[in-house]
Amino acid sequence: MNSKRFFLYIFFICSLVLGALPSYAQSNHADSISTALKQQQAARDSAIRAREEAAEANKRHLEAYRDSMAAVNEARREAQKRFSDSLRAARQHFSDSMKEARQRRADSFAVIREYKASRFYRDSVKDVREQRLAAIQAIRKAHFDSLKAARQKITDSIKFARKTVLDSIHAVQKHRSDSLAKIRKYKESRRFRDSVEVVRKLRADSIKLVRKHHSDSLIAARKHVTDSFARVRKARSDSLAAVRKARTDSLTALRKVKADSLAKAKEKRVKDQKVREQDKEKRQQLAFELKIKKKHQAYSNEKMLKKHWGLPRQVVQNSFTRYNYYFNAVRKMDEAKLNMARVRRDNYDSLLALFQFDPDKDSASIAPDMDSVIRKVSVGIQIHDPRVKWGDDLYVLLGQAYFYKGNYSEAASAFRYALSLKDKKKKKSSQRVYTRSLTLAQKEKKGMLAFLQHRSVHNEAILWLARTFTQMKEEGNAESVLDLLDTDPNFPKSMQGRLSLEKANIALRQNDYKAAEQHLAVVANDDNIPNTTRMRAAFIGGQLQMRRSEYPAAIASFNKVIDLYPKIDMDFYARKNLAYSTMLAGGDQSTAIASLKKVLNDGKYIAYYEQVYFVLGNLAASNGDYPGSINYLNKGISSPKATRKQKAISFATLGGIYYKLGDYSGAKAAYDSAVAMAQAAPNDSLVMVAIKRSSALNSITVPYNVIHMQDSLLAMSQLSDKEQKAQVRKHIRRLEQAREDSVFRAENAAFNNANNAASNNNSGFGNGGNAFANWYFANPSLIQQGMNEFKRKWGNRQLADNWRRSVSNSFDNNVAQDTATSPNANNPDLDENGLPTEESLLAYIPTTPEMKKDAVGKMKRAYVDLATAYIKDLEDYPPAIKTMDTLDKKYPQHEYQAEVLYLRYLVATRQNKLSEAQNYANTLLQQFQDTKWADLVRPSESAANLDTVKRVDESVFYDETYDLLMSRQYATVLARVGQARRMYGDISYGKRFTIIEGAALAGNGSYKPADSVLTQFVTEYPTDSLRPWADALLKYIQANKSVPAAPATDTAKGAKTGGTPLTPLPVDTAKTAKPFPVPPAEGSVTSAGNTASSVQYVYNIKEPHYVMFAYGPMEARSMGVKAALGDFNTFRFGDQHLSVDLNMLAPDRGIIAVKSFRNIQTAVSYMNAAKKESKITTEYKPGEYQWLLISASNYDKLLKDRKFDAYLSFYNANYK
Repeated sequence: MNSKRFFLYIFFICSLVLGALPSYAQSNHADSISTALKQQQAARDSAIRAREEAAEANKRHLEAYRDSMAAVNEARREAQKRFSDSLRAARQHFSDSMKEARQRRADSFAVIREYKASRFYRDSVKDVREQRLAAIQAIRKAHFDSLKAARQKITDSIKFARKTVLDSIHAVQKHRSDSLAKIRKYKESRRFRDSVEVVRKLRADSIKLVRKHHSDSLIAARKHVTDSFARVRKARSDSLAAVRKARTDSLTALRKVKADSLAKAKEKRVKDQKVREQDKEKRQQLAFELKIKKKHQAYSNEKMLKKHWGLPRQVVQNSFTRYNYYFNAVRKMDEAKLNMARVRRDNYDSLLALFQFDPDKDSASIAPDMDSVIRKVSVGIQIHDPRVKWGDDLYVLLGQAYFYKGNYSEAASAFRYALSLKDKKKKKSSQRVYTRSLTLAQKEKKGMLAFLQHRSVHNEAILWLARTFTQMKEEGNAESVLDLLDTDPNFPKSMQGRLSLEKANIALRQNDYKAAEQHLAVVANDDNIPNTTRMRAAFIGGQLQMRRSEYPAAIASFNKVIDLYPKIDMDFYARKNLAYSTMLAGGDQSTAIASLKKVLNDGKYIAYYEQVYFVLGNLAASNGDYPGSINYLNKGISSPKATRKQKAISFATLGGIYYKLGDYSGAKAAYDSAVAMAQAAPNDSLVMVAIKRSSALNSITVPYNVIHMQDSLLAMSQLSDKEQKAQVRKHIRRLEQAREDSVFRAENAAFNNANNAASNNNSGFGNGGNAFANWYFANPSLIQQGMNEFKRKWGNRQLADNWRRSVSNSFDNNVAQDTATSPNANNPDLDENGLPTEESLLAYIPTTPEMKKDAVGKMKRAYVDLATAYIKDLEDYPPAIKTMDTLDKKYPQHEYQAEVLYLRYLVATRQNKLSEAQNYANTLLQQFQDTKWADLVRPSESAANLDTVKRVDESVFYDETYDLLMSRQYATVLARVGQARRMYGDISYGKRFTIIEGAALAGNGSYKPADSVLTQFVTEYPTDSLRPWADALLKYIQANKSVPAAPATDTAKGAKTGGTPLTPLPVDTAKTAKPFPVPPAEGSVTSAGNTASSVQYVYNIKEPHYVMFAYGPMEARSMGVKAALGDFNTFRFGDQHLSVDLNMLAPDRGIIAVKSFRNIQTAVSYMNAAKKESKITTEYKPGEYQWLLISASNYDKLLKDRKFDAYLSFYNANYK
């Protein structure tokens, strides 16, 4: 029973367990699918184990049952009873338990259904699903991560493999580039160049030796052959020569004997013939003179007065006089005038002469013709009755002939006699003659037949007499005669123009241009005057009006000239001046430009094309069209018949335009071309400016090019290597193109010149001229550039054959040897065409911080140098200020601030901006007090401090004032003296300004105030070193005080300022000792040679020397010598940078020093060259000057001692 109960219990437990499992699983399924699966698996495992345990237990119970079967059978009844009871109880218990289990199951299902219906179940299901999805995703992610990890591993391995390969490649490349860099560095090193040069040299030497051996052998063989031939030829020629000589000697001897005899006979015959001809000519001349004398005596017209003056005689005498002698004399006079007009050429660029012929200059060329006229007129007067109507015409013609010969006294006598004929012919009573004498002129005949009657030349003779007085410089007599005619009621109105012509002639000679302008206007508008005289008067009037800035009136005058259809030269210059007047008047220039362009289309004006283009260029520049102006000027320079003078002026104008535009390289090239042709236009103001700026622009272009180059290099340093190479290759292509273009122009030069004229006529002004540029060899600027380029590439080569291969080059033992044929063999930076290589250009680009810093430093220094050049060389202050502003803006903390402040100070002082200058000086003294620039502006009490700013500025002001005094601008000098006293107060140059004031007053003709000023100076400073200058001025005043002076004009303002001195003013004897003159030593005077010199001169030939030109008193020609020496230095010794100084040692002794030379040998070479140049001393006569040598130290001693005779004695004792 117990075992069955146990089994039943076990079975019940199992059934409960089995029955509860689904509910348990279902209840847990809601929580989590994953947990349910695990629990289900655990339950299965536990059920299996329970079954196994139950089976095992059942087996054990069966065994126990068998063992106890006997006991069981014995107590079966009891067991059955107990079984039935237990069964009944078990059944009851089972039913109760089943019921209870069912009840529990139903309750559990209800709970489960309630749970499933609840929100918690749904959330749990959702969470389970999400967890499941998350688990699935996690599984998938783990799978994918594993795949990704595998792939990453593969890629990492591949990358590692690639990196290993690339690193190896990079290492190889780096090794290769390092090796190439080392090779390149080695090639750029001096050692490599030296080794290459040595190898090349050795190779060239070997080649040379081989060639020399070969050539020597050839020369020897040729020499042997030629010598043999020469010997044979010489032997043959000697034999032939001997035979020929013997024959020719014999023939010569025979010919000489025969020729001598014939010559003697011929000489005697010719001599006799000449003697006979001379005797015959003398007899004929004597007979002719006697015949003429007899005719003169026989035909004395005084006897003819006794004959009856009837109508037949009047007709015969008047007709023969008019149509024979007078007609021939007038025709001869007209022919002479025409010949004179053809030969003479007027200079239309200067003030034109009123009459084309000046007897004072041109009488010799026309004298033979005038002698012929005088003979014809004299015969006509002598053989005809003095009562003929044409007698006064003959005398007037006679006076004109004498006038053109320059014999003014005879001319005046002829004109006076012609005037006296009127009274002789009329034979009036004495009273009537007296009343008629009140009228000088003669009335003009009027009436219908007046044109058929003889026209009296009485009034013409009066006008010619006035002109003769004017030519004799008796303007007072001429003005008296013309004033009488002007007020004479009988003077014809038709001759008012002739009267104004003579008045204009007098006004022009007296430089009274305003009065001359009025009279010339009357002449130009008078139709009774020949057109040639009218157009000449109108042209001169226009010139005077341009001088007086009356441009509208000048336009009218030149239009008048054009309307009269003048000759080609006057027509062109009238159009030219018309264009200038229109430009200066500010009017519409289109008409003038059209007129000039019309000239270009006319072939007869081809000689004036250069000037037309020049005028058009100036007109374009005045309108702001600078490209057009440059185009016109270039066309003028390349015009077919351009002269050197006009080319020089055009180049100077072109340089001025480039200079104004800031293109200093172009300005330098144009100015250099103008300087090369300066001798053709020595006095032109534009050319003088070009000469000054050409030398000054050397100091401008160098720093300007440094700034441009360094700025470009710094900009290129910011580019990549690829861009840098592209820029360099582009630059090389431009150079190659320029080279090809130059070669092309040279090869097509003939075609260019042949078509130049046609292009100027047909191309107009819009197509830029002809197809090719100007020929190379016609452009001095291009020639100079070519010479410089040649010297840069080839050096100084002599003109010889094989010049490329023959160059003197020293190597080791300084033996002259030939180099290779390549011109660039020793220059690796240039290729075979002479162009820079790509590597050489790239090497200029700064790549390291040190190189960039060096480039910036060069730019800063260049900015300062550029500003300094503007200020000191060109005195052009606006661009200097702009340059300094640019420097301060780009580099605010640059190291040249002190120097820039000093330069700004100089600009302010020179512009009279004293407040600004003081501010700059204060800033310089406060911030940079220890610099040399601060020392230059720091006030100093020491009189020996030459760097004191106040004195430097004062000396500059004094020099400028002194130059104005030498230019005779006395009114300006007096104004500047007062300005100096206001500006500087107690000035150090006060004594000199006082003497300058006295000199200016004397120059103005104010001798009394000048005498007072200078007398007061001599009284206050009796022992001053300036006393000789003051005494010379006082002596000058006393000499000229009583002489009436002619009115002078201040050249600065054009106004009359008083009298012009009759002799040059005494000058400052020590002006050039700047900034203060060194006082003479004690016991000495300033005149040369009066007191023994206390200075000991030293002879040292190794010391730097000067060449000295010594002359007498200060005159204008001494300044001419100084200017000539400056030009001589520029053109002949431009590379030595010589300077010229002028000093007055005494009032009667001056010196001009050319300095400096390294030693006495170079000074002697220069002095010999200067002596050969006669143009330097052309204004001095031999004996008025001396050339001497002087050392630098002795020159300083001479300036201090001022005793020229003492040094001359030293010079004669040592240098000669």
